[in-house]
Amino acid sequence: MTSLGADPILASIDGARPVFLIVMGICLVMICWRFAKNTHGWSPRLIMAGALLLGFGYAILLPLYEVGKIARPPSSGVTGSDAEMALACHALRIFSMNMGWLLLGLGLAIHTKVLTSAPRRQPLSTLTSHSS
Repeated sequence: MTSLGADPILASIDGARPVFLIVMGICLVMICWRFAKNTHGWSPRLIMAGALLLGFGYAILLPLYEVGKIARPPSSGVTGSDAEMALACHALRIFSMNMGWLLLGLGLAIHTKVLTSAPRRQPLSTLTSHSS
């Protein structure tokens, strides 16, 4: 019989966090895919690229950090070849999460036409030419 303190309990916060992150990453990709599948142009491409990067970060990288399969960055005291691997995984996580949010936000901004230019107005000279 094992003690409860030695084994991680699935019903605890530490045990449920990786499962929550995996479900959140998959749901994010599915929602973005449903949103972007009937649109055309650059906005669905950017939305899906951002969603896939975020899904990779949330569903794969962050749960591996939570269960301890990937070591924390070298500032936590890890040395040697493990430090190189930890730094590489940390750089991959930072890139995928930040670039994912950037691309997702840019795609949504283009889709909602937030980044379009203002319509051109008629020049004022046409109004003053008829006044004489």
